[in-house]
Amino acid sequence: MIDSDKLFEKHLKKWLDEHKGEYTADETEEMIPELYEKWVTTPSAETDGVTPEEYFARVTDPGVLVDEFVRTNRGDGNPCSLLLDRIAEVPECAPGLIKIIEENADPKTVIAAMDVLDESGAEQPLGYYAGLIVDENADEGVVEKAAEILKENAGAVRDALFAEIPKANNAKKQIIADILVETDRDDRTFELMKELFAAKENVPFIAGLLGKYGDERAAAFLYPALDDSNYLEFMEIRNAIEQLGGVVDDTYRDFTDDPYYKAIKHLK
Repeated sequence: MIDSDKLFEKHLKKWLDEHKGEYTADETEEMIPELYEKWVTTPSAETDGVTPEEYFARVTDPGVLVDEFVRTNRGDGNPCSLLLDRIAEVPECAPGLIKIIEENADPKTVIAAMDVLDESGAEQPLGYYAGLIVDENADEGVVEKAAEILKENAGAVRDALFAEIPKANNAKKQIIADILVETDRDDRTFELMKELFAAKENVPFIAGLLGKYGDERAAAFLYPALDDSNYLEFMEIRNAIEQLGGVVDDTYRDFTDDPYYKAIKHLK
């Protein structure tokens, strides 16, 4: 199967040589989308006499498309854009992509499959993702992508995430909390964030989640935390309190000797 991206690069290079000096760099850059659109809709000998779009449209077997996706993801390679577009157009490719996500050991290919599945609008294996983010052996990039997708579907996966909390350490619980604040209020979410805030790990991040979540009950433990926080923590806790409708005076504490205060003020 052809690599449409490489063929277009070849076409573009030829076009640039033929029109050398006629356009500025900025003008040329602005023209590229138009040049690409013309190229993909023009028959070519390199695409068996049909247009590049038609070349890929002729491939209807989802197995062939998914196999080509895996093949072109190997090493430093990447699937060409027209192949990705075609996979997104064929709903029957979804099971093959999900199988890659759940069984493939190559994080690069897994993330690419997650991206294509997401862009195609196909149903995602949300339950699998919920378990993935608490898996200590899972690739960091794959976990990050799974969390991103779960945030977009937080309501649908809420109960599955709560079920994973007993298996999670604090770092994993922070990922879960970051997802859960995207959905409706739930006492279990509040209790999770309260627990994480009390653990005093990544205080600025958890304070930010509490402010975003908007449950005024958090003020009961946010205000006391102002007294023994460093400057970085203080700023995020104060922001959270203010998001909840509270007020913290600018002169509440003197941070002159705080290393974070010195570093931030020096940057300014």
